[in-house]
Amino acid sequence: MTSLHDIIDSTLQNKDVVMKQLDIGVLRVSGLDSKKFLQGQTTCDMNKLSQDNGLYGAICSIKGRIISSFYIVQNNDDVLMVMAKDLVEKTLLHLKKYAVFFKTELVDEQDNFTVYTKLAARNIEANSNAASNIFATTQDGETITLTVSNEPLEVQWLITPAHKTAIEEKNQELAALAVLAARPLINLEQSETILPQWLNMQSTGGISFTKGCYTGQEIVARMQYKGKSKKQLTLATWQGNLDSTKDIVDGQGKNIGQIFAATHFQEKNYAQVILNIDPSDAEKLLLDNQEITLLPLPYSLDSKK
Repeated sequence: MTSLHDIIDSTLQNKDVVMKQLDIGVLRVSGLDSKKFLQGQTTCDMNKLSQDNGLYGAICSIKGRIISSFYIVQNNDDVLMVMAKDLVEKTLLHLKKYAVFFKTELVDEQDNFTVYTKLAARNIEANSNAASNIFATTQDGETITLTVSNEPLEVQWLITPAHKTAIEEKNQELAALAVLAARPLINLEQSETILPQWLNMQSTGGISFTKGCYTGQEIVARMQYKGKSKKQLTLATWQGNLDSTKDIVDGQGKNIGQIFAATHFQEKNYAQVILNIDPSDAEKLLLDNQEITLLPLPYSLDSKK
């Protein structure tokens, strides 16, 4: 199986990558009860949010489906939820139904913040501390830097006020490599169709199973400890122009998965795939009548946690 590090090292070649994320927006939650309010609405433990530590999580429906997924950082006394831009309004309207019972305010900030992705080859010396450094946040002036991945490459998000001088973009065509971190955010079209475990969020710090109740918690916990669904996020690659909207099938033509997100660069395609079966049971995967190749995940999956 092809190594993710080989793909990244041969592609990045020690280049720095910075690109503005036009599809990412920000929702601000402020007020005395902001963390208490979000604790009952999100899969992550808001008690662990600090100026130095961000979070990854989701807001779920009562059926356990993800309404929106996001990264969270603390900005002074406020909370910034960074998510797909087309989900900011839906998330705000959903949360407003519950916010009336708390001393909190929700503000659509997508016109007031700009988010950049910054990629770099992983720091081998820091690799032993990769798990503890995940979601680390730093602040330089008005810019907040959130580390969203250390493996198989370092992925950071730079959250900066829109009025500030734009950050210089570099080698934007290589930003697509971030798909190999396998820590995705959903978009509006995918909203309320996916369980958190189907995106491996139980293994990437996106779900706390000790925090207590939140909307959808019963379904998410049941899927973790009693569920029989084998659906999970995997990575795949192929060459050529294939129709990524088609189902992935096995050698007998049985539907065994779908493309979640795909990107193309340097004559190759890389994708995040939601498989309906255990990857070890997949003898052959076909997309648009062509075989595709699975890649290893950059983290181990915890079936129970």
